[in-house]
Amino acid sequence: MKIIIVGGGKVGYTLAQQLATEEHDIILIDSDAEVLNHADETLDIMCIRGNGASVEILREANISETDLLIAVTDGDELNMICCVIGKKLGAKFTVARIRNTDYSNEYKMLKQELELNMVINPEMDAADEIARMIQFPSATNVETFANNMLEMVEFRVLETDPIVNIKLMDLTKKLPSKVLFCAVRKDDEITIPKGNFTFCADDTVYVIGERKDINKFFNYLGRSSHRAKNVTIIGGSRIAIYLAWLLEELNMNVKIIELNKERCLLLSEILPNTLIIHGDGTDQEVLDNENIQTADATIALTDMDEENLISSLYAHQCGVPKVVLKINRHNYIPIVKRLGLDSIISPKLTTANNILRYVRALDNSQGIAVEKLYKILDDEAEVAEFTAKDSPDLIDIKLKDLKLKKDILIAALVRNKKIIIPYGNDCIKEGDKVIVVTKTGFISDLNEILEN
Repeated sequence: MKIIIVGGGKVGYTLAQQLATEEHDIILIDSDAEVLNHADETLDIMCIRGNGASVEILREANISETDLLIAVTDGDELNMICCVIGKKLGAKFTVARIRNTDYSNEYKMLKQELELNMVINPEMDAADEIARMIQFPSATNVETFANNMLEMVEFRVLETDPIVNIKLMDLTKKLPSKVLFCAVRKDDEITIPKGNFTFCADDTVYVIGERKDINKFFNYLGRSSHRAKNVTIIGGSRIAIYLAWLLEELNMNVKIIELNKERCLLLSEILPNTLIIHGDGTDQEVLDNENIQTADATIALTDMDEENLISSLYAHQCGVPKVVLKINRHNYIPIVKRLGLDSIISPKLTTANNILRYVRALDNSQGIAVEKLYKILDDEAEVAEFTAKDSPDLIDIKLKDLKLKKDILIAALVRNKKIIIPYGNDCIKEGDKVIVVTKTGFISDLNEILEN
């Protein structure tokens, strides 16, 4: 596919980097020469300096032959204008990043009137992800599939967990619920576990199943299933606003600590049911005065990774059951995890994943295209959701008889709103939702899971 990306910031660069590896023809447009020089030196893409809303610049990028225009500059209005002009000049599909909370209730109208094929809001998507984490305190990350019927959770194995030093084939006989172990990181090696796999302390594990079954599994581990009631947010960012709205709908008590006084006044207007505290969220005295140790969850959402880390470490030391922090710099994430902070949110990666899923679906619209995509274990494995269509090589054949590629796992099936954690004698039926875990990457069509 020929793809134009307008805006070479964190999201734009991450998208260009990922899409270029999947052999798409990428053109990056940005007005900052330094940004373009970095992209030109590190990526195999074409770079054009200029205004992405300029007709001349878009024509220089051959907009009339473009399959997809993605506008992810820092300006919502500029992104919308880019997409409108791009569509008029011949771009087949357009995606705009729109972040301002003023537009949060107008996406449907904007898509219709501006002919946008997709609207992305990184802050809203991040807030959704954090809300899921808070509702599942034992998990470090949570992702949903099949219209939220199925949940995949990440957790770190503790020395006290009853699954330690037990083979998977023996463990499944003991478990009180039907869940499937999708992927494991052990000593920096990624594994899709088979029956003879043995769990050890500090393994990072992904497990998938229905919420009630995952709750039973964590109860089996002896992990707390206490639901968060009192939540403290540090930093009054856009994510904090979206998150406060979501948590208030869940009847949680929300408190936001924000350093900027003018921002506090704005937050008080937007969030009348949220307690707004003017103070420094990295100051131990401020956190102590706000009884941080009594919070069920603390979320650090300032614009500075270092500040988020300081606040989160202190909350963790105070015994807060659930600590979530936002990290913008991807190279910080492994360091933060070594400090015991596993629940990390990265809006740029969430946004890139959402757009990447859309690109793959467009690229393979005639096949059994990916409907949902989630990268796990630092992008070294993927979980993808498909709907099975007419395919004689897949449908009505027992899974044990399918010749799957190496390091591919069919993790779950959803049929007539019923979850199936599959075994060898189960079959894929037409219309099933199929959840696939892979280490190979770039699976854009369900048929690609089979050996050629």
